[in-house]
Amino acid sequence: MTTRERLFARWRRTGRMGRACFAATATGLAVALAATGLGAAWLAGYKVPIASGATYLRVEKLSVAGDASRSSGPGAPIFVMLVGNDSRPGVGGSRGDALHLLGINPKLHAATMLDIPRDTCWQGDKINRANAEGGASEQARAVGDLVGVPVTYAVDVDFAGFIALVDGAGGVTVDVPTVMHDHYSGAYFQPGPQHFNGLNALAFSRDRHDFPQSDIIRTGNQGLLILAAIGQLEKEATSAVGQFHLLTLVYQHAQLAGVGLTDLYRLGRLLEQIPAKNIRSVTIPTAGSGECLDLAGTASGLFADFRDDGVLQHN
Repeated sequence: MTTRERLFARWRRTGRMGRACFAATATGLAVALAATGLGAAWLAGYKVPIASGATYLRVEKLSVAGDASRSSGPGAPIFVMLVGNDSRPGVGGSRGDALHLLGINPKLHAATMLDIPRDTCWQGDKINRANAEGGASEQARAVGDLVGVPVTYAVDVDFAGFIALVDGAGGVTVDVPTVMHDHYSGAYFQPGPQHFNGLNALAFSRDRHDFPQSDIIRTGNQGLLILAAIGQLEKEATSAVGQFHLLTLVYQHAQLAGVGLTDLYRLGRLLEQIPAKNIRSVTIPTAGSGECLDLAGTASGLFADFRDDGVLQHN
């Protein structure tokens, strides 16, 4: 019997309640991984009894300043920054290529994901420069300041990690909204449901040259992929085999900073209670064109709606 088979046998013997506890952690964090476009894994000093692997993603707990009272309590909304950075061999820098702010409302069992175009103007430059200057934590603070919310967690993945995560999850099926034929990203797809491996998922999420609105459409398409991945992970987590698969994927390939087992369990339980159908993906409104996109006049109202409880009540 292999190590994996022995571990799975032990997993089955833990019983339904024990598996549910572990599954909540695995599913919740796996949802976060997928949101960035869905990792030697050691949990804040806790050695995991599963062979470690390459780091696919990083999860960091941030210190919340100024409005900490809103981020505490069992019913308070939680804000998670999902960052896909463009770090890869042969390319200098590491700017945020995909930026998505997830608001989770435990009381409403709902969530909203704000899709932030990387070219959005912030303090005189593109907002994605923050990732190059201070990593995912600085990117989270920049987006949190833009929207006006305290971000508690930042999840960060690069190109190689994104590809590996999608492949590790068995791929993802996305309903492609339009023809894609872009040699820059490698996106060559027809409209309709397409099952993507990691490379195809990356190409889909990076295509901007096919669209007159460029980064705005690309950002929305990234949101489509994230929701599709969340729905797929939700289905997989309904079986013991699927739960174990997600658990090993997370424990083997996630690098955690300041995140303990209590954080993982809490985040996992929250996300487990929110069905994929209750998660909205909305691209923030921008105005103008060019290298740096200003916020549209309607952005302030949308941010205010999002700030109060982590979900959008209005269209």
